[in-house]
Amino acid sequence: MAVEKLAFVCDDSSTLSAHFGRAPLVVVVTLEDGREVAREERVKERPGALHLHEHDDAHHHTHDHTAKFETMADCNVMIVRGAGSPAIAHAESMGLRVYLGAERTVDEALAAYQNGTLKSDERRIHHH
Repeated sequence: MAVEKLAFVCDDSSTLSAHFGRAPLVVVVTLEDGREVAREERVKERPGALHLHEHDDAHHHTHDHTAKFETMADCNVMIVRGAGSPAIAHAESMGLRVYLGAERTVDEALAAYQNGTLKSDERRIHHH
């Protein structure tokens, strides 16, 4: 039995977020052999989570996204409508397959993923 967990980064319980960093929720869908068997909402960050936006001498921003990804640690895939390149790099370093899709809802994106038609659009990367 093949089990996958998909993390949909959302503005509410059904709407995919256009910006990873501003989204408050992750809807996690568990698939067994391609069929949905569980769905849960998780708050993306603990209240009071430490945000590190450090500046080095050359005035470059470094972002610590660790807290934003804690709720996705058990997932295989992250689906969102838009994200910054640092967030995408962090997700990929955790082993997540990242899809930046045009679908507006969890159900639309889930159906596209299950049908093998979900596409990732690099133009949805926010370059920071």
